Amino acid sequence: MGSNTENDHVSGSSDDKPKAGTGRVFEVGYVPHERDAAQADATAAQADATGGAGRDETKTSAGTPPFPGTNSPAAKPKEKKPLSEAERRHRRRTRIVAVAIVAVVALLGGGYAVVSHNQQVAHEAAVARKKAAEKKRQEEQAEAIRVHDEYVSNLNKVYAYMMTGAVTSETACNLTSGVWHDAIFGGWDDETSPYQASDFNGALKKLYESEKYQGYVSSIEDGNEKIDDIMRDLTDPPSDCESAYETLQDLYPEYQSFASLATDPSGSYTTYTQKFEETDSTVSSKIQLLSTQIPDPIQSDDSSSS
Repeated sequence: MGSNTENDHVSGSSDDKPKAGTGRVFEVGYVPHERDAAQADATAAQADATGGAGRDETKTSAGTPPFPGTNSPAAKPKEKKPLSEAERRHRRRTRIVAVAIVAVVALLGGGYAVVSHNQQVAHEAAVARKKAAEKKRQEEQAEAIRVHDEYVSNLNKVYAYMMTGAVTSETACNLTSGVWHDAIFGGWDDETSPYQASDFNGALKKLYESEKYQGYVSSIEDGNEKIDDIMRDLTDPPSDCESAYETLQDLYPEYQSFASLATDPSGSYTTYTQKFEETDSTVSSKIQLLSTQIPDPIQSDDSSSS
């Protein structure tokens, strides 16, 4: 019974053995059969005899499955065909064009930035020039107003000095003419009697040495110095002061002559009185004309102070 059981086991096991040609079954814990090992050794020996040819193929059939979709153990990579000369030139041209486009874009961007900056600088410079020109115009206008008003002020000063000097000269000439007349023709009065003498030379001497007469002379001479100083600043009149300046030029020598008749009388009584009357009339009329020709200042004192 015992041997039969062993034979049954062996025969039953032979049914479960893999048959030749059915392929290898891969399972966890599977151990190749001795027949498979013998077959692998035979294959290796054959590969050694043939110089190694078929070794990889045998190993693959022994246990390595082929890659999916291929008949070989590993798919060979596709070989790249060399580029033709035309394709290489085309690729070079493409790279050159791309580089050129990038450079042009960079230049355009930089050029736009430069142009924008230059425009901004030019605009700021134009605004600065406009402001500078406006400031210069205002300064020139203010300077022109100052010069004009200063000229007008000097005209008014000359007019005032000449008016005062003419009145004083007229008073001094009238006193000289009265003393001279009374010394010749008699008829002394309260104004001329303080200078009475035996002849007109003595009477005139007393008059010229008197404090009253010296006061007239001093006032006239002080006024003449101020007039001379101002006249030197009136050589370039503004357009609206030209008429006044022309009148002043005619008046000045007449005024000087009139002042000389008061401070330094000469000639005979007849020529002196005649000259006095003519000069007095001329100076008086021209002074009146001058007063009407002096323009008003452009900037009044009230506006300038504010």
